[in-house]
Amino acid sequence: MATILDEEVVELLSRTDSFFFQQRLRLIEAVTQGCWEQPNVYDVFDRTTNKRIMIIKEESHDCSRCMCAPGHSVFVKFYLMDKNAPELVPGQKVDWSFNPTSPPFMTMEREGCDCGGPCPKPCLGCFACTESCSEKATLYSGDISGEPGALKGGRERSKLLGESVQPALGGGVKPLMQTMERADANDTKGASQQFAATQGPACFGGCLKLCCNSEFKYGSASPDQNPKTVNFENYAQITKLKPKDMAQGAREMFTDSDLFDVQFINKDITPQQKAAIMAQLIHLDYMFFDRDNDICSGDGITLFNCFCCGCVCPCKIQKQQGGG
Repeated sequence: MATILDEEVVELLSRTDSFFFQQRLRLIEAVTQGCWEQPNVYDVFDRTTNKRIMIIKEESHDCSRCMCAPGHSVFVKFYLMDKNAPELVPGQKVDWSFNPTSPPFMTMEREGCDCGGPCPKPCLGCFACTESCSEKATLYSGDISGEPGALKGGRERSKLLGESVQPALGGGVKPLMQTMERADANDTKGASQQFAATQGPACFGGCLKLCCNSEFKYGSASPDQNPKTVNFENYAQITKLKPKDMAQGAREMFTDSDLFDVQFINKDITPQQKAAIMAQLIHLDYMFFDRDNDICSGDGITLFNCFCCGCVCPCKIQKQQGGG
């Protein structure tokens, strides 16, 4: 099928089957323990060469980000690395003075629950039973301007690339997401159809993330297939990586900065489908892992989070009232 991605992006995604996503550590956010929430930034590497190939940056309303994260509305913009960009390897300190000079090659819009913003999903985080409480992110070619969530699902879709859609009740006790692609590049209405689905773990986050990876396995799916019937082994895999050393352990305990590995298994997957899955990784991060004080908080210690029909429910050792 034809694609509306740039030729340079198509060539890059065609030759790369393994990626590493490194979310940047934001010092002010870490020191304030999320009270001053800053926009997320990710550096993306070719896993084979360890060469940085993309930068991904969040744009969102300041008030919504500080008061409603991680359920707020966002634009997430994907940039190719400039030829004059400084070299960076996974784990290396980032040069914050560098910003991409070229426009983004694609933009993901995730509609959420906002304070001081449009708030297209006022019940996000509840049981996923209606449109207002179900997760959805839409991926477009190029740059998108305006305010994320402002059009409440009514954005013009001529540049649509794909979508990340939560089915009714979210898969039950294991999170389930449908991955959609543009059905016809020549259709200006931008209709989408399912090409894959992913299933994640029932338990994740909290203290569990210090010792266990969290895997989201993908299987190919026909457009009308029930995602629950998919074979989640044959297509791709996203892995939220556990810490390898004390420094990464401290990163997990005191920040919401995460590390991800992406492997594409099926050799027939198209560049546009790869782009949709990479965008869905960012959506999954906001849904499950971008949580401040996910291990320790004022009222106790979170052992792990459980998923139930769209809700993320912490399993905690509660601090006794009155101290002690």
